[in-house]
Amino acid sequence: MPSLDQFRKRVLTDSLFSPCGMAEAMKRLGFVQADPIRCPARAQDLILRQRVKNYRAGDLERRYPDLDLEECYLFAYGFLSKDLWQIVHPKTDQKLTDEHRQTLDVIRQHGPMHSRDLESHVGGQRVQNYWGGFSRSAKMAMESLHHRGALRVANRINGVRVYEAADELEPTLSNEERLQEIMLVTLQAMGATTRRFLLSELSHFKYLVANLGDRRRCLQDLIDAGRIRVDTIDEVEYLSLDSGRRGRMKADTVRILAPFDPLVRDRTRFEHFWNWTYRFEAYTPKPKRKLGYYAMPVLWQDQIVGWANATVDAGRLKVDFGYADRRPKDRAFRQAAESEVNQLAKFLGLDESVQEISHG
Repeated sequence: MPSLDQFRKRVLTDSLFSPCGMAEAMKRLGFVQADPIRCPARAQDLILRQRVKNYRAGDLERRYPDLDLEECYLFAYGFLSKDLWQIVHPKTDQKLTDEHRQTLDVIRQHGPMHSRDLESHVGGQRVQNYWGGFSRSAKMAMESLHHRGALRVANRINGVRVYEAADELEPTLSNEERLQEIMLVTLQAMGATTRRFLLSELSHFKYLVANLGDRRRCLQDLIDAGRIRVDTIDEVEYLSLDSGRRGRMKADTVRILAPFDPLVRDRTRFEHFWNWTYRFEAYTPKPKRKLGYYAMPVLWQDQIVGWANATVDAGRLKVDFGYADRRPKDRAFRQAAESEVNQLAKFLGLDESVQEISHG
């Protein structure tokens, strides 16, 4: 039975593999979560910069049409392979509304378009959206059709989705098999996690397997077949995939991670591994924030020791570090932190020689 230190290092090295090409990195991750907040860059870019050679902010959006990827909701919204998308989104039996049929007909006739283009054909009244705010009806119709798998994201222009009609798909797997494949790729993306967290994150796939007991059985069947590994660490049972490839942690390295990085997203595992509570506070009122609007966890060697807030002003990157306990005192940490800030500036296309660093 591995110790906590051994297990934590395995999770880290599995996720932070040696930087490679983007197609290979996407294949190894299986899924990359997306988020529209850009502070100092979008989550998908911050995730990939730690795993793709010479990655620059926006590369995924620029290269997306050539990477055989799809945008889709898995355990969150993000990017995944076309093969997996075909499992998540086969042909739906739900009937389309008149508005949906009209939208789909226009896009099939005229080709890829974003919502403003669609409005010129079908109009676009202001309607309440899923979050209680307001959006144009054309945009809502497109998003609904995308959710059903009738539309796909062809590309983005300045971050705005451009949709096109998707191929109609017939399922080749049973619903239970589809759910199992989704469970496997979720573990591939996130790394080790608990049954409870995995089943909770995938609860929206109850349209495949309605009963929770049956979803648990699907998961147990994967464990019994040896496709999912089980480790018990400090009486906590973790499920994971065995990649068969053991990497090595780079000594004396600082990494500034995205708030939705696979190493960070499971907050309960985060507390178990590093013994402090990380919070994403972008939607927390400013007076109640403890870490900052877009605080990014800071990994030093195999410990997440604190967080960093990064802002760009007049072409200058400013990074403020904060610490869960105390700042590592050795000179190696300070040098590694400076190197990581320089790498962050390069990733953002900024001059690496004019950055500002402060340590709280």
